[in-house]
Amino acid sequence: MITVTVTMLKHEIRQVDVSGHGGDKKGSDLVCAAVSAITQTALAGLLHYGKENVKHHLDNGRLSIEIMDISDTRIREIYSVILNTMLLGLKGIAREHPRRVSVVLNTK
Repeated sequence: MITVTVTMLKHEIRQVDVSGHGGDKKGSDLVCAAVSAITQTALAGLLHYGKENVKHHLDNGRLSIEIMDISDTRIREIYSVILNTMLLGLKGIAREHPRRVSVVLNTK
């Protein structure tokens, strides 16, 4: 199972951790590929608007994204749109494939 853990602070997504595998044969798992495409595209968008605002690590099918404190309101809004759009896509996949993808929301 793929587990996506999203940590929110004051209604803002601050951290995303993705781990696990969709269950089909490695290299041909469309659910896993969809989750990877959504999360890695979101990461690319975040990095495009400010590498200094993001810590990330991608290794062996595991992705972690951490958002630093951002004082620029415009950048915070852009990050919010990117991350919330990512979350919508992941929730949609989890609804379609509940035995293969789990999205867990944590609030601090």
